[in-house]
Amino acid sequence: MQVTIKLFAMLGEQLGATVKLDLPAAPTAADIKPALQTAYPAVRQLLATARLAVNQEFVEDDAQPISATDEIALIPPVSGG
Repeated sequence: MQVTIKLFAMLGEQLGATVKLDLPAAPTAADIKPALQTAYPAVRQLLATARLAVNQEFVEDDAQPISATDEIALIPPVSGG
């Protein structure tokens, strides 16, 4: 199944605002970061600290099912003052 993932901050700067990703059948939230790390090893460290959001809510359960119509986003930590 193919999903579109929105990227923000440094992830978006390095990979673009969105990426398309092929996931296995019946994917869960736990499948997304490893698949992205394989596809884009240069941003592995940024992915490790980014929070996953599905349908505008942060994912708290990695077993959460993912569908092709879900809005998926990866949001790196933000700092500043």
